[in-house]
Amino acid sequence: MSSNKNKRDYYEVLGIDKSASDADIKRAFRKLAMKWHPDKNKAPEAQEKFKEINEAYMVLSDGDKRAKYDRFGFNGLDFGEGGFSGGGFSSFSDIMDMFFGGMGGMGGFGGRQSGGRRRRQVHGEDIETTVSIDFMEAVFGVKKEIEYSRYEPCGTCDGKGGKNVQKCTTCNGSGQETRTTRSLLGLMQQVVTCSRCNGSGEIVKTPCKVCKGRKVVSKKNKTSIDIPAGVDNDMHLKVQGHGQIPTKDAIPGDLYIRIRVKKDGRFNREGSDLFSDVNISFIEAIKGCETTIETVDGPKKIKIPAGTQPETTMRLRNKGIPDLNTRGKTRGNHFINIKITIPKYSDLSKDQKHLIDNYEKSI
Repeated sequence: MSSNKNKRDYYEVLGIDKSASDADIKRAFRKLAMKWHPDKNKAPEAQEKFKEINEAYMVLSDGDKRAKYDRFGFNGLDFGEGGFSGGGFSSFSDIMDMFFGGMGGMGGFGGRQSGGRRRRQVHGEDIETTVSIDFMEAVFGVKKEIEYSRYEPCGTCDGKGGKNVQKCTTCNGSGQETRTTRSLLGLMQQVVTCSRCNGSGEIVKTPCKVCKGRKVVSKKNKTSIDIPAGVDNDMHLKVQGHGQIPTKDAIPGDLYIRIRVKKDGRFNREGSDLFSDVNISFIEAIKGCETTIETVDGPKKIKIPAGTQPETTMRLRNKGIPDLNTRGKTRGNHFINIKITIPKYSDLSKDQKHLIDNYEKSI
C-alpha cells in the first residue's frame, strides 16, 4: 500500500481551482500532459511528474471519485499496490486519441481505420464559451442564443484533407512508430506518435486548398439555450454534442457555457437569499410606519413596527432566488436591513431642539 503523506493536492497538481469545470480539468491535463509525458519529455523527472498528473486527472475527471476526494481527501480513494488503481494513459498516443482522435495538434484530427490497426471512435474536444445575463434574468431564467466557433470536417474535401491520400509508409498506417534507444539497461523500445504523419496514418499528397490538409475548418455556430431560474455567477451549463467535430464519424464534444451574472445595485445575493436596505427617519422608527421596498417581484409595501431599532432585519419569506436543486419550486428569502436616519442636533431648528431637550428631561 503506497503512502499518501507525500502526495500533493490533485487540484494543485493540475493548477486549477476546486470550482473547476470538466472542461477546465481536461484543458489543464492536456496542457501538462503535452509537456511532461515521457514520450515527449526526456527529463529525468518527467516520468514521475506525468504519473502524478495522470493520477490527478483520473480522479478529478470522474464525478464519483472527485466527490469522494473532495469530501474525504486521499482516504476516500482506492490506492492499490504501487499506486493509484484508477487506470490512466500509458502512451502519448492515448492522450492524442482522447483529444484529437489519435493525431497530435491541429493537423491531427482524424480517426479512420488504416494499416489493420483498429482505432477507437474519436471523441471531439469540449468547448467553453461565456454568456453574460442580467441579474433579473438569472433570477427567473431566460432563453439565450449563443454564438461560438468550432471545428468541423471540411466540406470541400469531405474531411479527407485533400486528394491522393496514401497510407503513411513510416508507420504503415498505424499512426505509431517504435523507437529504439540505448540506455544503461540495454536497448529500450518505445511506441510513440508517428513523426511523419503526426499520428493520422495517412499522407495527403495534394492538400485541400480550403483546410490546407488539416481536414477540419472553423465554423461559426448558433444555438439557443434555456438558462434556468436561479443560476449564479460562474456556474456552467453543459450542452451535449455541440463541441468540436474532428471527423465525420466522430462523437462530438460538448459545449460548456460559463454564466456571468451582472450585478444589481438594489440587491446583494448569498445563495438563494437576497439582502437589501431600506432607510427610514428616526420619527418613523419611533412611531412605526408603512414603506415601499423593491423586491425581485416588484415594489412591495411593508409595515415597520413602532420602536424599531437600527440594523433590525426583517424577513420576507419565499421572496428570494428560486432554488436550482428544486427546479425553482422553492425560493430563498429576502432580508430587509432597516437603516435609520438620525439628524445632527446642530442642524435642528430652535423649536425642534426645544422638543428634544424637553423629551430628554422627561425620561
